[in-house]
Amino acid sequence: MRKPKMILFDYAHTLAWEPDADFLRGEMAVFTLVKDNPRQVTPEEAARLGTELFLSARDCRHSGWELHEHQYLRLKYDLLGLTFTLPLNELEKLLWTAACPGELMPGAADMLAQLRARGIRTGVISNLGWSGEALADRLQRLLPEHAFEFVIASSDYGVRKPDPLIFRAALAKAGLPPEDVWFCGDQVEADVLGAQAAGIFPVWYEETSIPNGFARKNAGLTIPGEHLHIHHWRELIDALD
Repeated sequence: MRKPKMILFDYAHTLAWEPDADFLRGEMAVFTLVKDNPRQVTPEEAARLGTELFLSARDCRHSGWELHEHQYLRLKYDLLGLTFTLPLNELEKLLWTAACPGELMPGAADMLAQLRARGIRTGVISNLGWSGEALADRLQRLLPEHAFEFVIASSDYGVRKPDPLIFRAALAKAGLPPEDVWFCGDQVEADVLGAQAAGIFPVWYEETSIPNGFARKNAGLTIPGEHLHIHHWRELIDALD
């Protein structure tokens, strides 16, 4: 374990989580900005179609590829004959925020403040259908005192963790060799093993006080090689010190 010049983070259940997600609530917010609705489509119909489209792409995601939220939105709203007074990128942010605004994971803000004090650079790599622009806006809203150097969403790159290509893209943006970088995430396969495959030191962040429906994916997986396993962000700072 070598002290890093930069630490990269996953988003969901690492920096923040999304309790009480309700995409009907999101569509209801979006429908306040409808420009044309010739078929008198309802928010309920839009929410059902959005779920169907997302579920239909499961095989794509499981194969390691990512579709972009703008593709889902364009297809959904064109199928329904809807137009809006906002451009697609702003519509996306409104939908996501209204559906699930997100909350910080315990201690995340304090941990990032500690990294700033130590001069350690930070960035984000997330498996996410939402755009990197929307994710960057969300992180700025949740963490107004912190500025990540870059935010990478798999939707903008087409590949998902654990593909080492997305980690290598982050290293190229950072201008650092892998041995100078750590990666923190909650998923063993995507985050820990993915980082290892790219030569990055992995930190498995397993916060058990926050419900995590994806934690079951970690069952039965082992982590070969050197890594750090923590349950609270103060343990990361302790390890750095």
